[in-house]
Amino acid sequence: QNQMAPILSTISKSSLLNGTIMSISLEHQPLQFYNIPIDCRINILSYLSPTDLYANFAHCSRACHGDSLSSKLPQTKWGEFHVGNDIDIYNTANDDDMLQIRKEINMEMLLQRIVHPSFRTAWQAPRCHMKICGHEQKSAIVVSARIDDLSFEEMQEIVSEVSFEDVTSLNISVSDRRIKQEILNNRVLPRCLPWLLSSILPGLVELDFSNLHGGPMNEGDNISELSLFNSSNCPNMRKIRWDNRVGGCYFLRGKDMRSLDHLNELYIDNILCDWRFDKLFAPLMDQFFREASNIQRFLFFACNKSLERVSVRGGRYLTMGTLIKKEFPQWALIRFVRRTTTLKWFRSDLTEANIRLLSSERPEISFCN
Repeated sequence: QNQMAPILSTISKSSLLNGTIMSISLEHQPLQFYNIPIDCRINILSYLSPTDLYANFAHCSRACHGDSLSSKLPQTKWGEFHVGNDIDIYNTANDDDMLQIRKEINMEMLLQRIVHPSFRTAWQAPRCHMKICGHEQKSAIVVSARIDDLSFEEMQEIVSEVSFEDVTSLNISVSDRRIKQEILNNRVLPRCLPWLLSSILPGLVELDFSNLHGGPMNEGDNISELSLFNSSNCPNMRKIRWDNRVGGCYFLRGKDMRSLDHLNELYIDNILCDWRFDKLFAPLMDQFFREASNIQRFLFFACNKSLERVSVRGGRYLTMGTLIKKEFPQWALIRFVRRTTTLKWFRSDLTEANIRLLSSERPEISFCN
């Protein structure tokens, strides 16, 4: 590894994709890529994206193709599932009739893809990490969905015959682009997508929703994106990440995750609780953030029975009426630690004084900020 460090620092992407490392010497000898030991070559190739690896490097030669098929490459363990289709729309608001492209999820096309034998073959071991792509616009607005003439019963019948047990990690996150906060539904997933994914991935252990906004958005709607990944669909779920979540306060109760008996890791850094996402539950915010409230709740009280690692660093909430962003109060974080008996690691904005206090009460917990 010490010998390879200066070599790796001088390798250009273009020379690697051509299958040859040019102008590099080791002990004063010209170095060809295939003179490097196989383990070192695999380590170098692991830094390529799957597109560069399979569409470019693998086509350089038979030897390159052979290396690209190595089971030691991390790229063989994960893949992308494109769910959005580009729809051409003409803007007739002006005389130019400008062509615009909008993304859309067509459920009928998705169902046809997942039942195809090639799709089943692609999502078998060792491929176990699925990244969802094509569900956001350039402005990070999540696409809409179209179901056409399919009824829910027909979709459910198709999905019931499909299962990808080898997939253990699902990443539905979108890019972390900063957009206007006033647009409440700019990153809310159509419910049909998490319904489909939760129905066909029973072996999920890890889930990433980062940078998405969270529902419910409508009055009386208790079904959120996360609640679809319940113990009936994903009984082995252990780790959930939802960094930069913007959504309603109902999520703080943890009822979306209460059926997940094995859930022991929860990462929700930079969460913003915005009561406008679920106005029906807006009064519940006092239970979490107003110390003088008649009813006092602690964060995620419905799903804390097995939590061991939790991160809520940068947590904020939006006050009703004034719309002022405030940090999670210290007493709310302290109450969570005291009431979560299985906790072993906690990252938050606790002050040093409160960390010392809790460390004296719970020495088995490792605190970070």
